Formats: sequence, structure tokens, C-alpha cells
Amino acid sequence: MPDITLEIRRIPKPGKIFEIIEAVTAAMKASGRIGLVSTAATVPHNGDRDVVTAIPFSSWDELEELNDTVLSDADFRKQQTAIEELCVKTPTVQALNVIVRGDQLADNRKYLRRNFMIAKRGEAPALVDTLLQWREALAEGSRPTVQRPVSGNQDLVRVTAGYESLSALMEAGADVASNPAYGKFREQLNRLTVSVMGYNSRIVYSKTG
Repeated sequence: MPDITLEIRRIPKPGKIFEIIEAVTAAMKASGRIGLVSTAATVPHNGDRDVVTAIPFSSWDELEELNDTVLSDADFRKQQTAIEELCVKTPTVQALNVIVRGDQLADNRKYLRRNFMIAKRGEAPALVDTLLQWREALAEGSRPTVQRPVSGNQDLVRVTAGYESLSALMEAGADVASNPAYGKFREQLNRLTVSVMGYNSRIVYSKTG
């Protein structure tokens, strides 16, 4: 059975970020769906402050129904247009194939770490295999989600993990970067990738069930 995440990333107009957070959170609550809303906790110089909605789907038919609603439901279009008017742009509306879903599903999560890894041409499957092996070496309860996009850069592999605090996020990152037990995985990662980019986000709304 497919496991899919629909991700919508919005870049707010100046001064509009909290209005967007409130609007997309209200839309999520009204839909009754599980999913989460997050916003950038830290922003690099070459990045943009954003608001990201992530919604899981269990089939492509289910996602197609949403696409049909976007085209046919006037009230839904009006709601989404009102949100878009608060944005500079919405650069990402994409489906992600979930290869394996993470352990961090509890409502006490406060932060997300999203890592975007660009594999060398043709090495994405090997990169996924390395990440899955590394994931199994992690303690149960700390294993991340691994995903690949359906469209866009097909060399991209994503790893996402949730944490209960910023300290926990930073400690986990330090462990991954320096723990001798993970040395062979770091070497394989370096060999298989062109670049790795990481982003920290604060979860502002989450519904897990």
C-alpha cells in the first residue's frame, strides 16, 4: 500500500507569517485530517522563512480526490486563495513517497529536522540503502522518516526526524556527526552525495490520530 506525504511550503509576505500559521492551522483542523504545520525555527542566509504543511495519504486515489476538490469546490478554492494572498509564493506543492516512516509520532514533538541529500547521478538507490542501514543502527524511538519526491530532482533523498526540544535536536545531530559507531555510514554518505542541506523547524500544529 502506498505511503505518501503531500507537502505544501509557503513563503510569507513581510509581517504575514503568523496570519499564515493561523490560516493553515485552521484549514487543517477543519479538514479533520492528520498531519502537521511547521515554521522555520532558524533560517540560513540563503534561505527563506516559511510555513510548511505536511499531510499523509494512504493511496494515490485519495490524493486524486483532493486534487479534484481543488478544481471543483468553490469554498475550498476561496479558502486556499485567501491563504495564497498572504504569501510571496508557494514554491512547493509536492508528493513524497515514504520509504519508511519515522518513530517520532508523538504529540510532544516540538521541532523537526529536515535533511535534503542530493545523490550523485545514479546513486540515489544506494544512498537510500545506506540511510536505511544507518536507521537500523539508531535506537528505537529515534529513527527518522526517509522519503523521495515523486517529481522534481530525482537525485534527492530526504530524511526527517522529530524532537521534543531544541536541545534534543542538537544532541542528536552531534551524535550522528561524531559517534564512532556511525563512521562507516558517514563515509558512505560522503561518497554517494553531492551535497546535504539541513533545516530546523518548529512544529506549531500536529494531529497524529
